[in-house]
Amino acid sequence: MPEYQSLYRKYRSQTFADLVGQDASSRALQGAIISGRVAHAYLFSGSRGTGKTSAARLLAKSLNCTGRPRSSAEPCNKCESCLDVMSGSALDLIEIDAASNRGIDDVRDLREKVNLAPARGPYKVYIIDEAHGLTGDAFNALLKTLEEPPPHAVFVLCTTDAQKMPLTVIGRCQHFVFRRHSEEQIIGRLTHIAKAEKVAVDPEAMQLIARTAQGSMRDAVGLLDQLVPLASGPISLEGARSLLGIADPRVLDSLLDHVLGGEAASALDELNRIYAAGGELRQVVRGLMEGCRDRLVAALTKRDQVAARRLSSVLDALLHLDGEVRRHAEPRLLVEATLARLAVEAETTEQIPPAPPAPPALRATPAPSAPPPQGGEELRPAVAAPVTGWSEVLEKLNRTVRAAYLDAQPEVDGSMLVLWFRYGFHHKKAQEQAAQLMPHVRAWLGDDVKIDYRLRDTETSKPGPRSASPEDDPFVREIVKRFDGRVTRVKEVSE
Repeated sequence: MPEYQSLYRKYRSQTFADLVGQDASSRALQGAIISGRVAHAYLFSGSRGTGKTSAARLLAKSLNCTGRPRSSAEPCNKCESCLDVMSGSALDLIEIDAASNRGIDDVRDLREKVNLAPARGPYKVYIIDEAHGLTGDAFNALLKTLEEPPPHAVFVLCTTDAQKMPLTVIGRCQHFVFRRHSEEQIIGRLTHIAKAEKVAVDPEAMQLIARTAQGSMRDAVGLLDQLVPLASGPISLEGARSLLGIADPRVLDSLLDHVLGGEAASALDELNRIYAAGGELRQVVRGLMEGCRDRLVAALTKRDQVAARRLSSVLDALLHLDGEVRRHAEPRLLVEATLARLAVEAETTEQIPPAPPAPPALRATPAPSAPPPQGGEELRPAVAAPVTGWSEVLEKLNRTVRAAYLDAQPEVDGSMLVLWFRYGFHHKKAQEQAAQLMPHVRAWLGDDVKIDYRLRDTETSKPGPRSASPEDDPFVREIVKRFDGRVTRVKEVSE
């Protein structure tokens, strides 16, 4: 029985024309091959499944192809060199996984072998996959070889995280950025593969696969490969959704309605039904994010600031949840706790309206029976009413900035946010960090908002003057100083 080959390997791009969605990089590489201006080092960066390694193999295949016309950069896929590359047995194509061969000893071994002449073709091509995984010492050892390699050597570094690449390496390479694939590009490629495999797929199921892949062609083809065993008949949307663990969007809309409506119990019941039906939690969170994003755009279009602020806060929490659910030991409990908290916050927001601003007379003139305020302190209620939304603003600040505002007690008076501080240090530090706070306050209360930083008058709470102690008597101090002693006990005697 012949070995089964995965679809993403079977339909890997074998020509530059098959390289989907990377037209700019493809044209540049083909132009370099035709004109003979091939660089000694390339850096291909981009998210997973965008064709970086496939493009590197195409470059290697074209450079050593013996049946390629000089006016074309497309490999013939018929000569012995091309067939060796396609079968994975080419001696002049060396692929290195930097995730496992990341040390300086591995790079030293590469430097020793790079000077050896190619076995068959004119070029020896080195593809270093996940190049950002190399250690700092390994990068330093590779620098000289990247800058002045032998004339027969071409290096292609592929990475999904270009920010981790040293600038000294990037400066020695021609850098090509591979973009994420659009859903239309993924659907077109999947349709081609489905026809070649004689598999019928409903358009809705095809669109679901493309959306789930999130721009990765390899992930999309892998998901289609999972659905092929269902091909006794056409692959339907329900069958694809059941296999991939994706909940019905209508159910997710209902779940989001419960969360935004403050119905925590109903939200947890809905989530449990989705989970019991086989829904995958990451897909549930992403579905909620998409639904919340669509509602946020609609609220902004209608200029509904209240709804927009609430939806923005919920979307921010869901974005944080999407990153945490992959690493958490109990993802179900994490999702339940987050959705319950969002629902409770929504219920609290509806039940506790913002405190109305105090009348001007109350703030300017004290009551006749009250004693006059000391030190110019304004007359204010003893306990400030809770201000809805301030906690969400604090959560958006980084830890250092947030520490300066934890002591603040906010009051909202129209377009004025008054922040009261008990301690002068926090009062001064908060004013220094005002630039970091202002964008979040504007998103909360509007662009016309102003912030007033005020310090409470704590003179009345200061302790009175301390009574003189026996140790403070000039005679006692002189005796202690002269005999180098100390006071251990004080005894009161009658004169």
